[in-house]
Formats: sequence, C-alpha cells, structure tokens
Amino acid sequence: MTTQPVLSAEELIERVRQAPSPTSDDVSVLWDGRRLDSREAVLAWLAEVDAKRAAERTGDDGGA
Repeated sequence: MTTQPVLSAEELIERVRQAPSPTSDDVSVLWDGRRLDSREAVLAWLAEVDAKRAAERTGDDGGA
C-alpha cells in the first residue's frame, strides 16, 4: 500500500502564505523548559547540540 500526501507542495505553500502572523508565544520550547524565542537562543542551543555530537564522535561523555 502506498501513501499519498494530504497536500501538494503548492497547497501547503498557499496555506502557509495565508496563515496569520505568529504570536509572541509561537516559539519552540525544549524538554527542559527553555524557550527558543530569539536568534541568540537558537544559536546557543545549536552550539550545545554541536558540542554533544562532537563529544559523541570522540567518545567524550562531557564529564558525566
């Protein structure tokens, strides 16, 4: 059985285009409660992710 997309790419683009602007509470919230509500917060989180991945590649558990 093959699955079919619910929307075509064009339909999705049109729906997003018509969507209202995000509100102040439209942000990603991490499992630990941190809010990714600014460019700086996202970049800091991405740096953490990158450091964890680098530690996994080298076998370093970060001192845990």
